[in-house]
Amino acid sequence: MARASLLCLVLLCVVSHAAAFSVGLAPRGFLGRAVRAERRAPRASTPASPWKMQVWSNNEAIQEYRDLLAGKRQDDTNDGPSVIIGDGRLGTMLRNAGGNSGDVIVKRGDAIPEELADGVTDFPLYVCVPEHEVEAVIKACPQSKLDDLVFCQKGNIELLLKKYALCGNDNTQMLPYFSIFSKESRPMSELEDMGKDSFGSPKYAGETVIVGKWKGALAQRLDRIQLPSQPRGYLDYRRSMIEHTVFESVYNLVGLLHKGIPLGEVGLYHQKECEDMIHEMHRALRGSMAVTLLSGVEGRCKALSQNTNVEMRKPKLGEFMWYNGFFYKISLDCKEFEVYGKKVDMPDPMSMHSEYLEYARDNNLIDKSVVFEPYRVSY
Repeated sequence: MARASLLCLVLLCVVSHAAAFSVGLAPRGFLGRAVRAERRAPRASTPASPWKMQVWSNNEAIQEYRDLLAGKRQDDTNDGPSVIIGDGRLGTMLRNAGGNSGDVIVKRGDAIPEELADGVTDFPLYVCVPEHEVEAVIKACPQSKLDDLVFCQKGNIELLLKKYALCGNDNTQMLPYFSIFSKESRPMSELEDMGKDSFGSPKYAGETVIVGKWKGALAQRLDRIQLPSQPRGYLDYRRSMIEHTVFESVYNLVGLLHKGIPLGEVGLYHQKECEDMIHEMHRALRGSMAVTLLSGVEGRCKALSQNTNVEMRKPKLGEFMWYNGFFYKISLDCKEFEVYGKKVDMPDPMSMHSEYLEYARDNNLIDKSVVFEPYRVSY
């Protein structure tokens, strides 16, 4: 009797599965793999779509990968006699770090040399002037030396450099994460140790990074005065540079709206507010410039705000054009967007940043000397 019952149960299971097969309702364990494969396979009768998939592409990244496979690499450069344009705090620091007496200091209005003593023609030109003076230096530079310019500005001058085709893997730029409080004083690093990452490697906030032809020579100068730096390819350098712009724009703006508290207190008591604005900027950068910030940007920004050389800084929007203006321009471009001469109503991708910025302007929280205009390329 027991055997008969067991046989009936087996027959019932076989029949139920057969019925399921016949109507296409078989359990996932039986046909799940086959069903998924069938769904992936294109139908022969479906005509090819006339639309192309829109993707962000970067030929530079592909070329860098090809160069890596081919064993090509940018030759390291060594420090030697150089031209330093500007004799302020940064120019004086680089001159003192040179370790030789062959440097030529170019002051405002002086001619930029193409050749040094003994006929040397291959040398860097360190541009140590404020952001608003960089364009004048580029225009005054001899054509043969344009690719030897080394830009050492903290502000985001990407649009300006792109105008003159001086923004790429071969053009030298430094993102200086250090402070020089007075001329001839010792520079103070803003590097902040954040412990180790999930792979056991050390991670930092506030790393000075260098890209381009003369990165080796500049790194040697910084090493002499115990300023750590890291070489980068242009794509990673660009992310670090924009991350610095994010930090300066967000923490200074939030600090202004909270009664001018120091940046350290902004990170301690208003970090959530800062992170909301950072996330908004991150989304806008992906959509407008195809830039994705490096993972962990929020943690690095907070760590930087707690650095001993940063935490007591009072918030200000001094060089608006090269910091907050970089993001405000994206918002204004959306408001002024036109298609075939007809204005299109586009939402502001950084509405929180714009609202805070305009509130600070309308309530006189920004110094009246600040020009409230983003950088716009003009030819």
